[in-house]
Amino acid sequence: MTDNVRTTRILYAMCGLAFSGKSTLARRLADIVGAPIVSLDSINRSRGLHGGQAGGMSDAQWEETSRQAVDQLIELMQCGSPVVLDDTLSHRFLRDRYRAVATARGYGFVLVHVDTPVAIVEARRWANEGMPSRDGIEEAVFMQHRERFQPPAGDEAPVRLAGAMEAERWLASLGAFIRKS
Repeated sequence: MTDNVRTTRILYAMCGLAFSGKSTLARRLADIVGAPIVSLDSINRSRGLHGGQAGGMSDAQWEETSRQAVDQLIELMQCGSPVVLDDTLSHRFLRDRYRAVATARGYGFVLVHVDTPVAIVEARRWANEGMPSRDGIEEAVFMQHRERFQPPAGDEAPVRLAGAMEAERWLASLGAFIRKS
């Protein structure tokens, strides 16, 4: 496999708690690797849905959003370019689903676990309440999200980024690898 193939046929899947910085990192990553982003938040917005509100989305609605994300991924993968998936991927079965989509199409799968400390996540949530830059998440919904979040296991081989400095180093090394290819 040539370096060019290794850098193009990859699905980068963001994973982490809400407000951990996944979307910001996804945009930066997409710029570096020249990839479109499939965002489950964007799909939900286009459907008039908001998962951050109590009773905001049923399991069936989340499944439909995931189905639409898979459809978008499959379409984008037809041209062989890298793709970035932006979601919390809070459950193992979701990560396995997207890994299977990538594998079936000859894509590599890079799981990027944005493992921001909870204190920072909470500070970002509260700051967003005062000056919203994105949809908020009600306290009860966030607590349930946090309690049910399944961090990636070692066998998932995640790229674990525990802070902004680690994310910057990873992006810089990825950019250098791509420029070298």
